Amino acid sequence: MDWKKKKTPLMGLVGGTGVAVFLLGAVGGLYSLGLSIALAFAIWIVGATLVNVLAS
Repeated sequence: MDWKKKKTPLMGLVGGTGVAVFLLGAVGGLYSLGLSIALAFAIWIVGATLVNVLAS
């Protein structure tokens, strides 16, 4: 599998997942605002790191 060609779509998926988690907490009221910010950043950091490691 050629991960280098899939790097941009995977980064988009990671970004979208982080935004969705943030919106569930901030707008949806599923959990607190602080937790939603922390979860979004955690998803972005861990996801981007995994994509970069897999694509290299």
